[in-house]
Amino acid sequence: MKVKLLEFATLTVSALAMIGCQTPTQESELYNQAGQTISMPTISINLDSDGDGVLSSLDECPETPNHTVVDVKGCTVIIEGGDALEMEFNGFFPLMSSQLADIYDVEFEKIEEKLSEYPEATVFIFGHVASSEMNEDVLATFGFESLPRNRALIVKNMLVLDHGIAAERIHTYDCSNKILAIDTESIDRNFKALNLKNIESNQSRVTLRASSEVSDLNDLKYISYSRMYGEYAKQCESFE
Repeated sequence: MKVKLLEFATLTVSALAMIGCQTPTQESELYNQAGQTISMPTISINLDSDGDGVLSSLDECPETPNHTVVDVKGCTVIIEGGDALEMEFNGFFPLMSSQLADIYDVEFEKIEEKLSEYPEATVFIFGHVASSEMNEDVLATFGFESLPRNRALIVKNMLVLDHGIAAERIHTYDCSNKILAIDTESIDRNFKALNLKNIESNQSRVTLRASSEVSDLNDLKYISYSRMYGEYAKQCESFE
């Protein structure tokens, strides 16, 4: 056992001695060899095997066909019966008022018709106010701290009392001074007719949305629904 250890030591010393005896040219060649770049094979990993936009590690449906709409889990979006309701209505109020103009009576007839056609659809009503309606002096004079809620409730009561829509289908939200719509020209064809010229008056409104697919803003299953309702869910407070 001791002999083998001595032999190993001798070989090690010899090797070191040989390295120490290299000429400058030989040392340069060794340095150049050590500094060479070695090409390694490139491995390509496909993180989305079916190309649906959802990483394979999160994809619960890993073999989705091409050109298929999927949800956040990577599974195909299927709408029962192939027919669904997504409806939006915006009604504008005079400043500091919670009374809708008669010009909207025709609109509510259409809303009633659609909600009767889709009895399972859920109605979301979002009450808004303009910045000028939140002014401290105005609030001290009129005491309208709940103006956005009053506006939402006015529309709810119209649907329930005048159009026979079940109250349990309707959810109301307070969106105090949240800018969720700014295009006064396209938001509603009745806007000009109401002569609301103040730039903030597009916030003196109620936004009604009805959906046969969305029933809870805290449970938006599909990306498209998150785009439509996500901001309301984050910025508006549910009441009633």
